[in-house]
Parts: sequence; C-alpha cells; structure tokens
Amino acid sequence: MSTPAFLLYKGYELHPLVFARIFNRFDGHSRYAEGYDIAVRICRPASVAGSPASRVFRLDRPDAYSDLGVARRAARQQGKDIIDGKVSGASVVDM
Repeated sequence: MSTPAFLLYKGYELHPLVFARIFNRFDGHSRYAEGYDIAVRICRPASVAGSPASRVFRLDRPDAYSDLGVARRAARQQGKDIIDGKVSGASVVDM
C-alpha cells in the first residue's frame, strides 16, 4: 500500500517537496551540507471552484535533513504550521 503524494489538512492540499542540497563549497562537497532541503506546495483541492492557486514555501535551514523520510515529514509539518498561522511572513489566507 503506497501513501498519497499529498496530505489534506484543513481544506488545503500539502505537497512536500524534497530535493538534494546544492553544495556551495569550491570542492562541491561538505559533510554539513549532505542531505535534503525541503519546501511545501500548498493549494486548494481541484474540486474547490475558483481557487486554482497554489504557493510554494521553502524552508531555509543552515543544515540539511539527512534522511528522506524525515525531510518529507518536516515539509508536511511546515505546511501545517503555515496553515495554522505559526510561520511569520507565510500565509494562505487569501487562497
């Protein structure tokens, strides 16, 4: 049984976006930078008429997530926190 690619939370779809960290050192590798960065795309379900908009929110962290599963869960939690109004400067109120 596979899990859905998104989570439905308080009337919004949360799509976790996980991608490999881009190394910015001259040698292209640094142990602290290994792993994954995250973002979350938040949108209304397609069945909600007149609301096709979505937004992507990236979480900037000094260190990367080393585990893919942990990174996905963190992206989902970030989406929940944005919807709940816990993240300064990030809102979905007008969607």
